[in-house]
Amino acid sequence: MNTSIRFISMSLLTIVFFLLVSGCKKSESPTSAGTGTTYPVNITIVNLLGQPQGGALVALKNAPSNDAIFQAYTDSAGKATLQAPAGTQTFTAEIGSAFLTQFQVNVSATAANNPAPITLTQNAAVKVLVVTADAEQLEDVISDPKIGFTTFSTVYIDTLKDMAIADSAKLFTYLQQFTLVFSDCDGSTEGGADYANLSRVYGRYIQAGGKMYGGHYNYYHLQRIWTSSYRTAATGGDATTDSLVLVDTDISKYVGFSVAKWNSTDYRGLSGYELFSDLPANAKMYGKIKGVSPDVFVIVENHLGSGKYLWTNYHNQDIKDDPKLIKLVQYFLKSL
Repeated sequence: MNTSIRFISMSLLTIVFFLLVSGCKKSESPTSAGTGTTYPVNITIVNLLGQPQGGALVALKNAPSNDAIFQAYTDSAGKATLQAPAGTQTFTAEIGSAFLTQFQVNVSATAANNPAPITLTQNAAVKVLVVTADAEQLEDVISDPKIGFTTFSTVYIDTLKDMAIADSAKLFTYLQQFTLVFSDCDGSTEGGADYANLSRVYGRYIQAGGKMYGGHYNYYHLQRIWTSSYRTAATGGDATTDSLVLVDTDISKYVGFSVAKWNSTDYRGLSGYELFSDLPANAKMYGKIKGVSPDVFVIVENHLGSGKYLWTNYHNQDIKDDPKLIKLVQYFLKSL
């Protein structure tokens, strides 16, 4: 082999060896490829009372990728840990569409990142309406600092009923300005024929993407929206002594229990709930009464178009006085 051939051969071997060594060299980056260098940020979210807020989604705004390291849900202590690049970074904390807080953290590469607790507040862009009535006070529940609605409109149910009779199109336009509608129970009066137009407008609002949360006798509206469902079969159980059983694993995990006794100061307890022979095929059942056969479901989510109508077959006003039960409202706000 002449000198030139030997030189070329040695050069090729050297190049191949260099490539093999370079290809096997371990990456020194502490994070996943494509995310750059990031550092842990420990964030605590609290409610208006300064109490830990679980279930809030905390995320790095304008994250460099969709990697899961850039967002996390707070635990029962209100804490979440996520990653972020060094420097002044913007984060968001939210629960559903109703609550949204934006804040900044100066993320350090050399020191622990433990910013002061962040208070979760109502999303100013979300308009909320409470339809007040005589048998329930959802307005007291959502305005409790543990929930945190500080701004919402109210209208009495008879006003909406009369609007629906006079000009249903005008009422529909009125409702469309609201992202969320909470509807108090008004007792058996809602079963009257003069409420039928209101029920149908509610149905149009939901079909168009509206979100509603209603208690007890709101089932009269559900009967008119889902016309083949919510036929009353019988009354089951004892409303003053029964317990609630959560049948959905996700909600049980979120609230931290699967069975709860109503510690109610309201003489109706869970309220005089009904048993229905038919529920909508696409309905989602979250809770039922313990030990009653057949099953009596008392938390049902109803879907129509792109909207939904969450219905509780009980009165919600005392739920705010029980730290376990109020988590039920917070859970459903995540999806509203």
